[in-house]
Amino acid sequence: MDTGALCEPIALDPASSVRVERVLRPATSSAPEPFPHFHEPAELIWFARAEGSVATEWGMLPISDGTLLFLPAMTTHDFRLDPGATEWVLVHCDASLGYENLSAAQAIRPGAAVAARLAAGFDWLVALAEAPGRAGDVVMLTRLLLNELPGTAPQAETTAAERSLHRLRPALDLVVQADFRLVTVEEAAARCHLSPTYFSRAFARAFGVGFAEYARQFRLRAAARSLMTEGARVSDIAWRSGFQTPSHFTAAFRKRFGVSPSDFRRRYLAGR
Repeated sequence: MDTGALCEPIALDPASSVRVERVLRPATSSAPEPFPHFHEPAELIWFARAEGSVATEWGMLPISDGTLLFLPAMTTHDFRLDPGATEWVLVHCDASLGYENLSAAQAIRPGAAVAARLAAGFDWLVALAEAPGRAGDVVMLTRLLLNELPGTAPQAETTAAERSLHRLRPALDLVVQADFRLVTVEEAAARCHLSPTYFSRAFARAFGVGFAEYARQFRLRAAARSLMTEGARVSDIAWRSGFQTPSHFTAAFRKRFGVSPSDFRRRYLAGR
């Protein structure tokens, strides 16, 4: 099942410091909802099939078939992929892998020969990550794939919307720090030293979603993570997540993930 709920925070296996996931979306998939976010591990992503872009603090980076994307740790980003079939391999990795020379987000689209080598490498990485006792090989191959990136990334053109990612970052930080607690627009605006009215307009213009909806989506993702990692009752997670009733939580969760909270947990546990 799709474990996108682990998007923030990301838990890495200390034995490998790497998390690998292949993501497949069918041809009937709609465009992903806007969700600007960040997390401690860096991201290395091979897009075998995708069209769109990713908004970052460095600017808007294009994504197409055969794109290799790197996002440094704690980079605020928001994927804006087109609807339809997509396939990519997502690799989360911590600083122990030695990518200090990769200090900016970058997306490269190599030639056919290099692209074929990368596609095979990421397929191999997925297979190694699924095999027991191969953590050391996963780390070694991830380092080799990171070496395919140039040390200095070309500077992307920065638009006003992308500059807002940096200006509004304190509001995103506040949502993370609050965890399940409801964060008001007034609190978020104060963190950014803006009036609530101006902040609301700027947030919606930059991210394509209002702040209240962003915070609600974050709490749903955090709740999904709790369902996978805790034994707490669904009703307790609902109350803790700031929903007025368990039924309200279930309806919102089903709309976001396509299944009820109980089924989400059951499917996750069955697939472990």
